[in-house]
Amino acid sequence: MTRITKTIVLCAAIILVAAIGAVVYFYVLGGGVVGSNGQPRSFIFFPGGGESGSEGVGNESGQPAGADNGTGGPATTRFAQIIKEPAIGATLTQDESKILFYKRAGGNLFSADLNGENQENLSNLTIVGLVDVVWSPDRSMAALSYLEDRTMRRLIETVATTTTVFLPQNAASPVWAPDTSKRIGYIDRGNSGVRFVASDPRGKNIQTLHTSPVPDITALWPEKSTLLFLTPPTYLAPSLSFLLPIGKTAVSYVSARGLGLLPNGLATITAKSSVDANGTLLPLALVNKSGQLIAETRIATVVDKCVWNITGEALYCAVPNNPPGFLPDDWYKGKISFSDHFVTIDSRTGISADVGTDTGQSFDAINLFLDSKNQYLFFINKTDSTLWRLELQ
Repeated sequence: MTRITKTIVLCAAIILVAAIGAVVYFYVLGGGVVGSNGQPRSFIFFPGGGESGSEGVGNESGQPAGADNGTGGPATTRFAQIIKEPAIGATLTQDESKILFYKRAGGNLFSADLNGENQENLSNLTIVGLVDVVWSPDRSMAALSYLEDRTMRRLIETVATTTTVFLPQNAASPVWAPDTSKRIGYIDRGNSGVRFVASDPRGKNIQTLHTSPVPDITALWPEKSTLLFLTPPTYLAPSLSFLLPIGKTAVSYVSARGLGLLPNGLATITAKSSVDANGTLLPLALVNKSGQLIAETRIATVVDKCVWNITGEALYCAVPNNPPGFLPDDWYKGKISFSDHFVTIDSRTGISADVGTDTGQSFDAINLFLDSKNQYLFFINKTDSTLWRLELQ
């Protein structure tokens, strides 16, 4: 063997040994690559086979399979039907230890634990045809609307004593003053127009706060010193709204087809829903007291499917998936129903995040409410009037 040949063979042997060492270092000992557990990754001949000692295969977010990735998964474990009978007017007690709700069958008031257990009948008052419940701020009283002989009638029921006081026959759109349960307002429709009247819960100390020639308006009472009036929402024509500082002149607020408004608890921000001329839902907008845009969102829904948290910084909404029909008219009339997913919206930016999607159950959520710690989102499923709870934390 010549000297040159020996040199070539020696070099080849050195390269072969180095290659084998590299294979051993990277694929057996891990090559210093650190895994998610802070330890060196070690592959046993198959570098794509996962980390040794792992408890499950990760998903695209790097979380174990089955973990909650912030989009509601595994969603089916976070939704719970807590009242299986048709219910209406559900809310939390003031100390948030119980749920209050009326059963549609008979209209009796019940309480239950937050999981729906230990139901207790709080009232033997039978209210057939109950259609709407508006709770006072401290949930000690409720304004009830019900149909009797094709006529809408309204009364106030006190929870502790189950005593009742009837509102005038022409009373409509009852709403409580936001800072007290000692004042309630309602629209009083007459032949020459309407007036907004406030009284105490006994129907005494009546005071007219506003008169209007517009025959069909509804009222909101976002803060103690301010009223908010709206014309009915429809895709056929723009709906109007105007603010009334009590004791002053009303001023125009915002206008849109299918207009819906939902002020937060501080009356600093209002969520506005609307539609285009074809009855298609448009994304929610967040506006200030002057009606000026604060933030745009990408969430197309109606404010009837939303609720503010207690600080007024976040809006939680049920969002229809590919909603059909001429909206919001067809939905209000009961011609169509939605299938929703749930989101939260940052009031400062309008940015949203999913909080719940359940592929095994179709929800058309209304009457949403939260606990003060944002642990649970409660809602009525419009399709069967059952009460559900979504665990947020």
